Parts: sequence; structure tokens; C-alpha cells
Amino acid sequence: MKRLLQWLLVRLMRLAVAFPGLVLLAAVVVTGFSAWVVATRLRVINDTNALIRADSPIHRNYLAYRQEFRAAEEYLVTIRSPDPETNKRAAKALGEQLKGLEPLVQDVTYRFDFSGLEKRALLFLELEELAKIETEVGGYINALAAQPKMKLNIASVLSQANEKFQASYLRKKENWTEFKPFIGRFVDMLNEMADAVAQNPAPTVSAATVTNGKQGGNAPDTDLARLRADDIQKLIADHEYISYEDGHLFLVTAAPGFNATDGPARTETIRKIREIIKYLGADYPEVSFGLTGEPVLDEDQLDQSSVDSIHAAELAFGLVALLFLLSYRELRRPGLGLLVLVMALFWSLAFAVLVIGHLNIISQAFVAMVLGMGIDFSIQIMGRYEEELANGLSVREALEVTAAHTGVAVVTGGSTTALAFFTMCFNDFIGLREFGIIAGSGILFCLVGALLVLPAAYAWIDGKKDSGALRETALRSNWSSPPWLNRALFRAPRTILIGALLIATGAAWLAPRVGFDYNLLNLQDPTLESVKEEEALVNSPARAFLFGLSIADNSEQAAKRIAAFESLPTVGEVHSLSSVLPEKQEEKQTIVRRIVQRIQSIPVDREPPPFKGEQVQTAVQELLAKSREGLAAAKRYVALAQQARDAVEIFGKLIPALEHLEGAMANLSPAELNSRLRNANQRVFGSMQSGLSWLRTQDTSRGVTVADLPPEIAHRYLSPHGKILIEVLPKENVWNREADVRFVRDLRTVDPNVTGTPVQNYEYIELLRSSYVQAAQWAFLAIVIVIFLRFQHLGYTLLAILPLGLAVLWTLGTMVLFHVPFNPANIITLPLAIGAGVAYGIYTVDRFCESGRAELFSSSTGKAILLSGMTAVIGFGSLMISSYRGLFGLGLLMTLSIGFCLIASLVVLPQIFWLVCHRRKGEEQLLPLPPQPRELARSPEGALEGLPEEARARNGRS
Repeated sequence: MKRLLQWLLVRLMRLAVAFPGLVLLAAVVVTGFSAWVVATRLRVINDTNALIRADSPIHRNYLAYRQEFRAAEEYLVTIRSPDPETNKRAAKALGEQLKGLEPLVQDVTYRFDFSGLEKRALLFLELEELAKIETEVGGYINALAAQPKMKLNIASVLSQANEKFQASYLRKKENWTEFKPFIGRFVDMLNEMADAVAQNPAPTVSAATVTNGKQGGNAPDTDLARLRADDIQKLIADHEYISYEDGHLFLVTAAPGFNATDGPARTETIRKIREIIKYLGADYPEVSFGLTGEPVLDEDQLDQSSVDSIHAAELAFGLVALLFLLSYRELRRPGLGLLVLVMALFWSLAFAVLVIGHLNIISQAFVAMVLGMGIDFSIQIMGRYEEELANGLSVREALEVTAAHTGVAVVTGGSTTALAFFTMCFNDFIGLREFGIIAGSGILFCLVGALLVLPAAYAWIDGKKDSGALRETALRSNWSSPPWLNRALFRAPRTILIGALLIATGAAWLAPRVGFDYNLLNLQDPTLESVKEEEALVNSPARAFLFGLSIADNSEQAAKRIAAFESLPTVGEVHSLSSVLPEKQEEKQTIVRRIVQRIQSIPVDREPPPFKGEQVQTAVQELLAKSREGLAAAKRYVALAQQARDAVEIFGKLIPALEHLEGAMANLSPAELNSRLRNANQRVFGSMQSGLSWLRTQDTSRGVTVADLPPEIAHRYLSPHGKILIEVLPKENVWNREADVRFVRDLRTVDPNVTGTPVQNYEYIELLRSSYVQAAQWAFLAIVIVIFLRFQHLGYTLLAILPLGLAVLWTLGTMVLFHVPFNPANIITLPLAIGAGVAYGIYTVDRFCESGRAELFSSSTGKAILLSGMTAVIGFGSLMISSYRGLFGLGLLMTLSIGFCLIASLVVLPQIFWLVCHRRKGEEQLLPLPPQPRELARSPEGALEGLPEEARARNGRS
């Protein structure tokens, strides 16, 4: 393999030297075309659905749901303030403004119109509640039937009471059966009237006890007063908006328009929504508005990661240029290396646009990676070229020797890196496939630039220069290590090796403890408004927007699934059509018909009668006098008759109530007394009249149908094809992996095809994790094969892989010590670190095979490896400036792994070579070496035919 590579690379180099202008012109033309393609067609997408195969089972269910119900991830606007009414007004204003953004948005939901349900509201009550209402209605009717003249107002009730206090009525024992319950209700009514006249905020007792026969305390929840029209309207008003936390949190939702789900249209939509929120904030200063939802999170993540990637690339480019300036003491040749790198970057981007059509949230990070890793090849070529110039070779000779030796190592290292990326294509995760194709091809383009365009550039600028001047420049730029450096590096080789082995052993013991953080919110910038709002919603009752989705073919199947879902321990609530449409409608309709028919048999005063305060006062005083007289008379016969004892008990309750009402009316002017009595009458009797009047309006002709529901609800749960959606809300926070696993596994026991965000997260992240692990395994296997084919020696192969193995163990151990888990963003380092880090071991072993010396820094290779590693560290370390925690974590782990690879390649691996060299004293070449150039020159292929005699002699001596 080396013989073939040498033959190809030497002839490629001769082509670049022979026609440098033509090669450079072709490179410039291709770069110009690539720049045009990038400027006009490059786009970055951040649609999670585009990262997974559409035909994969886990994704097919979700796409089927979206198509069946025409659903899309929604924009969520949060509205918070202590005043629910203010929140309601703000929600209405916002909703109307959002509707003005159509067609950028659709299905704006801020309120539900339940007015069509008011005439059938009783059907939403349980059968037990309807039975109680029927009993209460019967009590009203019986009370009114027993007193035909009595109407539901204070004057009429007082008049009836005074009539019953006639001696002829009270002397009859059979009348006490009716009189005792009447007095019980009457006492409660008097107390509430007194409180109402006195304008006390809390009544002593509910007015409904006038007819329900219960004394003292508030009315039960089944009181007809709560069914009055005002209450029903209030109930509807409380549910017509999406609100939580007792009205302190309102939500307004909107779906993206059909042509505004991503790209510039989505960006424009979010910008306009934020402008609307900003202007409404001025109109409602007491309200806090927030914008979140998956489209906003995706857009913010894409925007921030893109900006951070550009800044990281700019920082990396600047730091690499500074590093070259300090290292080479001039910028001409390093500048050409950077220029070629930029060319290769444009070629890579254009290739991505033409072949794939876009970058995704994962593959866009390849820009900083190529800047950090692609310059590696140019550094190796440049370092060896300057070393040969410093040794006195001409430009042509230096480039050919560089191609014959360092070029082979560069091709080996670059091909293993590209191969590591290409192995990412063998999985079901489209986002990772695209990254593998783009990054792998980017490495190959960098190889072409370093092995063809860069030599042509050197031949162009150095070809006509004096060899002495070139040698002087190269000597100044190509530094070798001072003697003390080698003494320091190889002072204690055994100690260094034992220390590296001990650290690796400890790291291997810690490695299995590396965790994985599945929570996608932990990748976001916590300072972003969308992230803060999302986390606030997750920790509030509004996390109801995070649910599993099950699609039933019909109502029978839906009913069975709902019952099964509700029995699961991880399920909090279940929402579907059955949550909105009342159950057992036929049974309920029968009861409602009876209620309505009975109410229609009695008159109901819709308007309160005119009041004359003096007449009411007179009636109270008259009744109070009769009660006191009756109490005195009854006390005389207590020992003789039960009827007298009952009278004492009744009057003992009635007199304080009458005195209470008399005292409340005392000292009021006639006008004020009339006003207060009118209000008190409405407070005590109005609820009864309203309740009875409202019950009369109930429509018993049919039950509630889907057509009666607000269209927003009907479309949400019922598809055009008649399928029914079931939303299953979790009991726990399913952003946490353990809760998500329990929830999804439980749901699948009922419906194996369940989908929704919790299921997508469960499958998506696990697929991502397993895909990267699989890619790392394939990358490692492919790299081992390529390295073995290159060296064709098991020992050299193991030595070339050793730095990578040590770096991986050290990185995993460091992650455990500093509590840094893998996550969906930084797990990319598994295949990436393998591809990037293995090159340094290859360069080290390849140079030892060529020279037989352990002192890497005595040649250009040590400096080149150090600079290559530092540029890679700069490239990946620049990602750590990102506020997006996903990019930060990626940069951190890659910086660690590349740094450890560098240490293992430049410090640990040379110790082995040092010990081998000194064990075989007196031998210049101590390990089996690949065939030397002189032998190759005699080969049929003539790989190095035409190399200058001095170059052949030098390589023969090595």
C-alpha cells in the first residue's frame, strides 16, 4: 500500500510543480463556483422530523397523526398577571392580533365559544347530580303548590307568614306538619334578608333553604342557585379561555401556516409575533408575556447555534493564524495553508448543498471541525517541505520527498478520519448520515487541497527563488527542539509509561459510570426567553401540552382505550371527545325532560315586584308581635301539650330572626330602605327565579353532538375521516428520562402505536445515542483495518492506536470525575474523537518507521503534530464560547479528547520507542521497517523514480 501511495503522490506532486498556474486557476474557478452555490442555495434546517427516516416505525406513527389531524407543533404565548380579568382581555387582544398574521399562522386559539351548549348544559352533569336537581325542583314546586298565593319575593312570604299565625290555623294539629318545615325555611330566609339589608358580605344562610327544608349553614353544592343563568355563563366564561393556576396563567396558541413551517417564513413569523407581544406589553404593563413552543425553541436553537458556530469559526481562524505567525515567524506559507483550507471549506459546503441540499443542526458544526482538523494536513505538508528546504533540496525535490513520506502519513491519517465520518452513514438516523457525508467529504477535500493545491502554490511562489534564500527562510521557520527538551521528555520513560498505565486503569474503572442526560431542555441556553418559558410550563399544570397521542378508529375503541389509559399509574389525565361530549345522554335526557315539564307547570316572576319599605317593616313588626304573644301563650301550656313545646321551640328561633331583620331596617330613610330591600330580594330570591327560569330553557329535543362543540375542539379530537384522538397526560415531568420511560412503556401496553412528544423524545434520543455508539464501533473497526493495511505490521498498528485508546479512557474518566454526562449533542464526540485523534498516532509511528528515532522534535514531525493538535484544540475549543449548551459540551469533550491524544502521541508513545532504541544499542535501525525508497526505486512501478540522488541517499540512511 505504501509503495502504491508513494507512486501516486509523487506523480501528483510533479503535476502540481509542472503546472502550478493551471492547478491554481482550476482551484480558484471551483472555489468561485462553490462560493456562488453557497451564497445562493445554502440553508440550515432545524426540523427534528427531518432528522429521522420517514419510513421508520417510530416516526411513521407521528407523521400519520399530523397528516390525519392536520396538526403541527404550535406557538405558545404565555400571559401572566395576578388579575384573571386582565389576563382575559390581554389574551383576547393577542388572539385578534395573531389572526391578522394569517397565512403565516393558522388555527389561532385563545377562546372557545361554548354558547351553543348552554341550552343542553344539564346533560354534562352526572346522573346523581341530575337526580338531586329533580328532587330540589320537586321541593320548590311542592312549597309553591302548598301556598298558592305565595310568590318568590319577601313581601309575599311575609304576607303568607302572617296569615298562618292566625289562631284558627295554629290550633289545628294537622297544620303543624306543614307549619314546622315552613318556619324552618322562613327563619333562614329572614337571616339572609337581614344580612342583605345590612349589606354584610357573607350571608348567614343560603336562600335556597327557603324550599329545601334544611336549617342553618350554607346551601349544599346541589342547590339550584348555582344553576342560575349568570352562574352558567360564568362557568362558560371560566372555560372559554385556556387558563391555569386560578386564572393567573393564560395561554394563546397558533399553528404555523402551511408554507411557514421552517426557513425564512418561520423566522419572519416569530419576529412578527414578538413585535405584537412587545406592543401589547405597553398596553398591558402589569402583564408578563412570553413566547415558546417547539417552533420557537427550534428557531432560537438554530439561530443561536448558527451565530455561535460562525463566531467560533472566526475565533478559530484568528487563533490559528496567530499560532502560525508565532510558530513560523512569517505568514506567507502558513497564509497559503489557511487560504487552501478556506477553499476546501467552500468546496465542502457546495458539495453539501448540491448532494444533500441543506445543513442540519448537527452537520452545521462541521465548519468549525474542518477548520480545526483540515489544517492538520497542510501543517504536515508545510512542515516537511520546510524541513527538506532547510536541508538544501530544491523546491521540486523538497515537494517530492514530502509527498513520498509525509504525504503517505497524511493520506493514511486523513483517510482514517474521513472513514470514521463515513461510517456514520450506516444507521437509521438521517441527521447523523448527513453529517457523516458532509464531514467525511470535507476531510477529503482538505486532503486534495493539501496534496495538490498547496504544493502548486508553493511551487508558484518559491519556484523562481534562489535556493540559498529559500534555505535561509526555511531554517528560520523550521525550528528543531533544543537539547534540553529531549532530555526532559525522556528523563524517566518507565515512570511515564507506568503513570499513563495507572491513570488509564483508573479511568477504565470509572468509565462505566459515565451517564447520559436525555433531557433536551438541558442543551438549550437557559437565558433564552423561549427556554425559560418552556421550563416554567413544564413545572406548572400547563405541562398538559406535553402528552402522548393515541388514534382510535371509532368511539367504541376510543372508550376502551380511555378506560385502560386512566387505569395506568403514570397517567394523570386523559382528554378526548368523551371528555367534552356527555356520556349516557339518553338516560340524562329522560330526567331533564321531567325537570323541565314540572317547572313549566309553575309561574316564575322574572322581574322583582315594586317594594314599599314601610309595608315590609309593618309586616315584620306585626309578625314579631304575634310571635312574642304566641311564645308567651305557649309557655303556659308546655307541661300539658307537645304542641305547646313545639311552639316554644319554633318561636325561640323565629323571634331572633325577626329582630335581626327589624334591626337591619331601622333608621334607614324610605328611599334607602326601598333600595336595599330590592337588592336583598334579588340576593335571596333572584337565584331561585333565575335557576327556575334557566331550567325552563333547556332543550330536550336531542343530545349534545360534535356539531355543538366549538370548532377548535371538534377539529382537535375528530379527524375528517372520523378517527378520534386521545391525549394522555403524564402524571410526572416526562422531560426526565426515567419518568418518560415509565410513561411510554405504560402507554404501549394499551396502544403499541402511541405517539406524541414524550414518545418521540423516548425513541429519538435513544436512536441518536445508539447510532453514535454504532458509528464509533464501525469507525474504530475501519480505522484498525486501514492502519494495518498501511503498516502491515501488528505491532505498529497497535502502537498507532495506543494514543487513541489512552485518550478515550482518560476522557471518560475525566467526565466521571467532573460530573460531565453525555447528551444528545456531545455524544457525537464518540466517532469524531476516534477519527480526529488517531491521526497523531499514525504520524508518530510513521516518522519512527522512517527515521528509527524516538525524538520527534528533532524533525518537523513533532512540531507539525503539536501545531496540528493545537489547531484542532483551537477549532473545537472555540465552540466553548457558545451559549448553546449543546455546542459548548461538544467543544469541551473534543478539546479534552484531542488534548489527551496529543499528550499520548507526543509524550507517552515516544517513550516506548526510546526504550526499544536503547535496548538495542549500537543498531541504528532497531525495528522492522517498511521498504526503503532505494528498494522502491528498483520496483516495477518505479514509485520514486526520478528522485534526486541526495534525497534518495538521505532516505536510504534513514
